[in-house]
Amino acid sequence: MAYPTHDALVSSPEWPELAPRFERLLGLVRRVTPVAEPSATTRPDVVRVVHWNIEHGNHYAAIETALAGNPALADADVIALNEVDLGMARAGNRDVTHDLATRLARHGVWAPLFLETTRGRDDDPRRAGERANEESLFGIALLSRWPIGAVRIAELPSPVTYQFDRERMVGRHVGLIAEILRPGGAFVAATAHLEVHRGRAERATQMGAVLAPLADEPRPVVLTGDFNSHTFDRGRWNSALTAAAVLFLASDRALAARFRRPDRGPHHEPLFDLLRAHGFEWEPFTDFAPTLGLRFERVEEGRAWDWLARLSNPIVAWAVGRGALKLDWIAGRGWAGGLGATVVGLDGPGRASDHAPIVAELRSRGGPPGGSPPAAEPGTPASR
Repeated sequence: MAYPTHDALVSSPEWPELAPRFERLLGLVRRVTPVAEPSATTRPDVVRVVHWNIEHGNHYAAIETALAGNPALADADVIALNEVDLGMARAGNRDVTHDLATRLARHGVWAPLFLETTRGRDDDPRRAGERANEESLFGIALLSRWPIGAVRIAELPSPVTYQFDRERMVGRHVGLIAEILRPGGAFVAATAHLEVHRGRAERATQMGAVLAPLADEPRPVVLTGDFNSHTFDRGRWNSALTAAAVLFLASDRALAARFRRPDRGPHHEPLFDLLRAHGFEWEPFTDFAPTLGLRFERVEEGRAWDWLARLSNPIVAWAVGRGALKLDWIAGRGWAGGLGATVVGLDGPGRASDHAPIVAELRSRGGPPGGSPPAAEPGTPASR
């Protein structure tokens, strides 16, 4: 690429022309309308929600099969998806949101996070094969049994320099917020994929930006996402040593408590304090099972441990294998309770995704709360 760093990009003579083009591209929301009206729910007092980080859609056939046929996932009312490609070679250059919405007979909305300037990282080039990217976009999506009304994008503070310099992506993290026009009581669904490269304070700041446009929303809200709640403060000079010390030295019990309950304890993620302060709860909607198993070759710290891996690979494999993280969440506000679970058997190398999907049932309260649609972000198209 012509620009080796983000600083070089924004200081180039081309930037005044490129910047508004990037802004327009990354501000577009794409909608999908099903050809046939989705079937009516058989449980009008319950909203069934699935959240899944689908690893771009790299294993698309397995994802589609699971969402259509797995008893724990099939016929969900709302499906929130993180890491959703549009025109990336690694996912067969699919419009993953469109294809899933069409197959599942759901309304859909997708928002871009990043323009990818490469074919990806980790396993992505192998999955891409000889294909080149087309649209080269990477985003998040919501699918719904019911029509989707007003939509907005909430832009989140993001490590744009790091993500361009290290991952060759132009863009930022966003929250996708949509009005779900459920008969008998509309509600709001939101999803966000928080950043992984920095610390707990930065993730809390991002969560604050997601919650701000929801602060005065009187209707029920369901908020999902890969919150990357790994409890580490990355991006510091001692990050690799700190992570290694935890993985090598902590007891199994201490690791399980830290990684499965990042919402509490001495290393907890303060993003959960913000959720609670905004009236959200998540305990009823989860079983606190891990949703991602660490893979040594995919963590940045792995480069710092490479010398150790060469000397004592079985020991390193044992330590990394203890990193079973609860990263994915469903939270709700304005519901009468519910229950949730993690769906096992679909995650891991060679499977549908590196993340496990999660599912929750949210019970409606007596009457439909009133309220108005979420306002569109100033300067951001509400829909396309």
